[in-house]
Amino acid sequence: MGAEAALKEDLNGVYDQDIHARFCLWKDQSGKSLKIIAGMINRSTAAISQYINKIYPGNIPELEKDLLSLLTREEDVQFVSGTKQFVATKASILIWEVLQFCDQTQTMGAALAQSGTGKTETCREYKRKNRATIFVTADITTKTPSQIMRRILEHAGGVGRRSSVSEYLQALIEKLRGTNRLLIIDDAHFLTWEAYELIRKLHDCGGIGVVYVGQERLYEQMKGTSGRAYLFDQIYSRIAIKRDKFSIYKNDVKAVAGSACAAGLSGECIDFLFSRAKGQGRYRYVTNLLRVAQMIHDQHGTPMGVQLLQEAERFLLGVE
Repeated sequence: MGAEAALKEDLNGVYDQDIHARFCLWKDQSGKSLKIIAGMINRSTAAISQYINKIYPGNIPELEKDLLSLLTREEDVQFVSGTKQFVATKASILIWEVLQFCDQTQTMGAALAQSGTGKTETCREYKRKNRATIFVTADITTKTPSQIMRRILEHAGGVGRRSSVSEYLQALIEKLRGTNRLLIIDDAHFLTWEAYELIRKLHDCGGIGVVYVGQERLYEQMKGTSGRAYLFDQIYSRIAIKRDKFSIYKNDVKAVAGSACAAGLSGECIDFLFSRAKGQGRYRYVTNLLRVAQMIHDQHGTPMGVQLLQEAERFLLGVE
């Protein structure tokens, strides 16, 4: 047993497992970097990384006191745009199938749909129930190999300082090899081809499952509708499971509405929300609309009904 493994084993029993699990989950879901988190509690980045990997050599109870204070401040205010609780819609069930299949078989998959259909919320819920899952979100600032590598490293626990992207990649492969973990890339349509190749390398050499979550145009690009489609052949040929083109169902709208709104909703309200959910924004639009309606209801006592929903809708963009 190496010195680091021995230290980890010695300290493992000292950790408060609940605080450790809560902190790791909050860190992954918040998307905050180790540097930002360290600054929030006036600790070093190394200390946070060591704590995550259970090799922190300092006073663990004192550090956990700081982390618990951080969680008390931040944990409950994360994802304020989400519903009160996860709702298993027909779309989320299909997305879950992709996540679970790739998790169990260490294959590649894709869950593709338009915005507002619950892709991200489903991934977050899967992460909550399967805490070893690495869940990262791509965007315009994390679309290159080095940028997405940095994001994956943050959520995978880090590998220590390296001098190049290739060295970081090799170290991450060694860290993930044999772990049978799942890597979820949300908003994967932002990634460059080079970033996809890096993730493919992680998949092939690390033996981990990978799921690309994003808009439908991603798969069209891989299939060959663009001039650069040949570059994606290595990615496209590895997609073992795909779910896309999700429909909106009234019963699902009713369930989402019930989760997002404390006040009771009539059948007329559900019909109104269903008509809106079939347009741009989908379930996200429904939850945003109900949040505004609930605020008006709480502040002014306005009865919850279609008239209130129409009033609330005036606050949302794209509605005249």
